[in-house]
Amino acid sequence: MPISAAEVDVRATFPQMRKYGLDPEAGVAMERLAYTLEIESPASPDAVARLAEMAAANCHAENSLRVPVPIECALRLNGDDVPFMPPEPPELRR
Repeated sequence: MPISAAEVDVRATFPQMRKYGLDPEAGVAMERLAYTLEIESPASPDAVARLAEMAAANCHAENSLRVPVPIECALRLNGDDVPFMPPEPPELRR
């Protein structure tokens, strides 16, 4: 499919109250993620939509954000392991 231009506008919304010390119980995780894919092409809207759907279905970043995964954390100081367990985000404590 010929594409003469492609651009993605990505916007995310994060709560700010805890970050600035205004509410220690407020959440910090992303609340919203939106993107707009702008394409210039002589292809039909249906063909471009199929391409965008295929790209989204196989995008590691997009699918990783859609499906929560466990996070394993480690801390090393000067080559030695240091006990470290980040606290759960407030969003998981509710």
